[in-house]
Amino acid sequence: MQQNNTVRHALKTLGLSLLVLFAYGGSSATAQQAEPIQEPITEPIQEPIIRPKERTLLKNFHYLNNDSGEMVQADLMLIEDGIISSINQSEDNCADCTVIELDGGYLIPGLMDLHQHLNAGGFLKETADQKIALLRKNLYWGITTVYNPNIKLPLLREVKKAIGMNPENYPEFFSAGQNIGIKGGWGDQLVTDYQSFKIAATRQLEAGADNIKVSMDDMGWLSATPMAHFPEPLLRQAVALMHVNKRRLFLHASQAKDVEVAINADVDAIIHGTVDAPLSQQTLNKLAGKNIGYVSTLILSETISDVRNTIKEVRKFDPDLINGSTLYENMGSELMAMNWLDWWNQSNLLKAKLPILRGNTVALVKAGGLVGIGTDSGTPSIVFGASLPYEMHLHEQIGLHPLTIIKMASYNNAKILQIDDRTGSIETGKEADLVFMRDNPTGGIKAINSMEWAMQNGAITFRQEILGKK
Repeated sequence: MQQNNTVRHALKTLGLSLLVLFAYGGSSATAQQAEPIQEPITEPIQEPIIRPKERTLLKNFHYLNNDSGEMVQADLMLIEDGIISSINQSEDNCADCTVIELDGGYLIPGLMDLHQHLNAGGFLKETADQKIALLRKNLYWGITTVYNPNIKLPLLREVKKAIGMNPENYPEFFSAGQNIGIKGGWGDQLVTDYQSFKIAATRQLEAGADNIKVSMDDMGWLSATPMAHFPEPLLRQAVALMHVNKRRLFLHASQAKDVEVAINADVDAIIHGTVDAPLSQQTLNKLAGKNIGYVSTLILSETISDVRNTIKEVRKFDPDLINGSTLYENMGSELMAMNWLDWWNQSNLLKAKLPILRGNTVALVKAGGLVGIGTDSGTPSIVFGASLPYEMHLHEQIGLHPLTIIKMASYNNAKILQIDDRTGSIETGKEADLVFMRDNPTGGIKAINSMEWAMQNGAITFRQEILGKK
């Protein structure tokens, strides 16, 4: 209770003011300079988890080396209390270790899905408990970290509570709370000006959101009648508000014009790929130079363009049909294809733009940009879990090397979330977030189907456990 009161007091003191003059919708506001709040927003304080010291020794394997970007052979990896303490050092004094022989198999870092909607399109998962169980299933695909850019606040509280009570059972979970948009536009929390944005952002952070997501997308790439567009001046003020309070702002943007605005506003990451026009080399260089995260999401456009084929391909990455055959049949039906056209009346034109979307991703990777990967799963017909390896496979199809893609889905994603100091790669001193598979991923993303277990912070979850088998 004391903790909640402290955070609530800090958030209510968000008396930050406008950074620049702006006007839109026939109204204007007086400009003031943003100032730090007297008591900074703090992360929710969690009691440390006390558990007996555990030592695990992995033997005889290959692993993805973060420096070389290659799979290298190793004899030993010592994990102590969930942290990689040594690689290829002597196993002396390891009599108390749990020894796991990997027989020459392959380790990659735990995968991360940086765009997953647990509450939307939950596929008949209605209760909080059902949705939290759905979150756990991510471990079947080696997904040890999830970012949810839009979740209802009561569910967010329930998810955080469940993970706090038993963190080894779930992927690490980050969220922006509810997506903030402009009135008449795209979003779940619609605002009209700086003050209403401040109130909405405060509410998300108070509920436990890790950052804020704003939607600038007018959906003009899907609809003949574009929605209201989030004003550029308000975006600048929103970013300033977050940064002065040491928080981050991710932007939902799908069009090239909005990428330029995002760069100038100093947003921290752009969710969705750019689909309507090629990004100029100057824009690519700016994105790379400012190290702005770009979360590539090819599967959304692929699904809208050809839902039946996409679902058929996604199903191939669910070898045990953990999602059930009926779900794939329903999500890949002709009715779903018709639904997309009903929802967005220009969705049938999207297929012609797929080369633009793919080309922008490849070009930004070549420019040295911070490109991560997300799926938008939970959106109708984008299936939880299995969509991530298929998303990675789509990046393989546009010419990226499998190990580059794995690094995008682990280390790059960790950098976008600013947790790369402790996870996202297999290195001494980092958390033991690992995926073990029998097949060599150098040969293709399809190797993920040979996965046997995921390790999160030293705790192993076997695929068979998710299936309810021992």
